[in-house]
Amino acid sequence: MKKIVYLIFINILVNLAAGTEMTGEADKQTRQESKTYALIVGGISKDERDRLDKSKVISNLHKLLTENLEISMQNLRFLVADDLTVNKGLINSSADNIQKTIDIVKNVIKPEDRFIFYYLGQANIVKEQLRFNLPGPDITQKQLAEWIKAIDVSSILIVLDCPGSGLAAKALSGQNRIVICSCTEQQRYSTHFGEYFISALTDTKTDTNMDGKISILEAFTMASRQIDDWYRQKKLLTTEIPVLEDDGDGIPSKQPWKYKIDNMDGEAASEFFLMP
Repeated sequence: MKKIVYLIFINILVNLAAGTEMTGEADKQTRQESKTYALIVGGISKDERDRLDKSKVISNLHKLLTENLEISMQNLRFLVADDLTVNKGLINSSADNIQKTIDIVKNVIKPEDRFIFYYLGQANIVKEQLRFNLPGPDITQKQLAEWIKAIDVSSILIVLDCPGSGLAAKALSGQNRIVICSCTEQQRYSTHFGEYFISALTDTKTDTNMDGKISILEAFTMASRQIDDWYRQKKLLTTEIPVLEDDGDGIPSKQPWKYKIDNMDGEAASEFFLMP
């Protein structure tokens, strides 16, 4: 049954293959109107259950970005690690392909635009370096930060859904950036953040201030509390506490929803909306 469900997600992803090229040619909008560019990277997940869970998240991300947010297919790219999916047309999520894709974005994106980078998969920490597990050579947070640094836009949202992801917050933080990590650097087990975060972005219950919009902070808060509830109900030791960094100091917060009290992370995320 798992294999059947997994193949369904693969078919959904493969249907993206023909339209995921970023060319920047679709300039039907005015120059002043901002656009959103997104790069979704699926890393290696050797565990079958984890791979299935991440496939579901990628599928939900596709629906969110193309149907709810209505990002142009020219501005959206999915890179994946699964051989079967790659053989059917999608681009392999190798380090080289990630860098090439970011270079393409760098050359077409405008200062008023926004950029989203989302990584899902496994990672490990070696000599205090977070290594994103990819087909071929892994990359570290320093390499990723160097590539993304070349993208000069009004705002960048980076989401890392992998073990030990909190270690990358310092390297990736910066002005006009929101960095969300599925767990702290000390927590090095598979994460489930994306499963809750993506659904929170379209759940009306997430809109706690009742302004008719869902901010990244509200979605993060909802996901964090749901993850905490899940571990409590299962009577398991909590192995993932999501953290958020958006004030540029490189120190992520476990409770950014308290930003008005502690004057730390959270304000920028409270003003970032994927959907109007």
